[in-house]
Formats: sequence, C-alpha cells, structure tokens
Amino acid sequence: MSNCEKLNTCPFFTGQMRQMPAVSELLKTTYCLGDKSQCARYRVARAGLTVPGDLFPNDYERASQLLAGHSPG
Repeated sequence: MSNCEKLNTCPFFTGQMRQMPAVSELLKTTYCLGDKSQCARYRVARAGLTVPGDLFPNDYERASQLLAGHSPG
C-alpha cells in the first residue's frame, strides 16, 4: 500500500485531534499511511465532493450519506 496522495492537504492528517495524539496516530497509520481506499475522507474526495473538515477517516456512515446525496455527472 502507498501513502495517500492527499497527506499534505488533508486537515485531518495535518492537525486535527491534537488533543488525542494516540488515537490520531492510530487513524493516520491505518488510513493515511495504510489503506487509503478505506478512508471516508478519501472516498468523498474521490467522488469529487468537498470533504467536510470534521469528517473522520473512519466515519463511514456520514461518508455514505454524503455520497448518497451525490449524483454523478
């Protein structure tokens, strides 16, 4: 697996959750530096939608709602 190409611009990777560093590092390792295809943020961005700043990588339910409201084309 390769690092997510959005690392440098992703607000989650660059600073969210400073008050919870252990949780933040676990999520970053799992999604940002691991399997980006499972990241809720990545999925929303890949669909061409604006990613909410407070969307967490593991917030699959919210990502599904955002994607369901998106009609391609």
